[in-house]
Amino acid sequence: MTHPYPLHVAIRAQCFCCQSLQPFTFTSPTDQVVCASCLHHLGAEKAERRDAEHIKLWVGQYADQQENHRQFAEKSAVVDAAQQAVIDGLTAQVAELRDVVAGESDRTKSAGVRALLESDLVRRAERKTELAHRQLDWAMAVLWRVGQLHHAVEGKPLACVCGRTTAACAEGRAIDPQRQAVLDWERKNLTLLRAGSRHALPDDHPEVQGPNRRQ
Repeated sequence: MTHPYPLHVAIRAQCFCCQSLQPFTFTSPTDQVVCASCLHHLGAEKAERRDAEHIKLWVGQYADQQENHRQFAEKSAVVDAAQQAVIDGLTAQVAELRDVVAGESDRTKSAGVRALLESDLVRRAERKTELAHRQLDWAMAVLWRVGQLHHAVEGKPLACVCGRTTAACAEGRAIDPQRQAVLDWERKNLTLLRAGSRHALPDDHPEVQGPNRRQ
């Protein structure tokens, strides 16, 4: 039986025996797609040992995926909170300075207030706010792309579009806590796109590649 994988290249493929992704370097199209740990499992008389070792392997991989997911979720929450705090603080600072201008009635001082708004402090605050928004948009666009590659197949909630099960897909499990936030971000930017306003959707988004174009 031949396999479809490239030869003489280090890749990760699903072992026919333990069904987990393992490193391979094939030298022939007829090489067995069985990882080094499972080579001694071949043969019906070794089924009991094979099953016990597979269970141990799967339990270990599941524990690693759970830990990776926990760390990813914690880091994402910290980054999101920090970015939002920066945005809120800088937005409030700019708004406060604009309110000063709106309430200024003494014409003799108006030039000084306008100079304040044009100062480096205000420009830097506005620039930092813009950069913070862009960084948040960049992170959300990355999560959107990952979500497109790893999500449940429509009508088959236990199957991921990447070919693995949703339980075995570490990438899909890692972004699950952020899917609603990504969906909200996508909806907001779709509204901007359809209104002809500047948006943060990636160029490979279906709506951007359609009749509408990124502004």
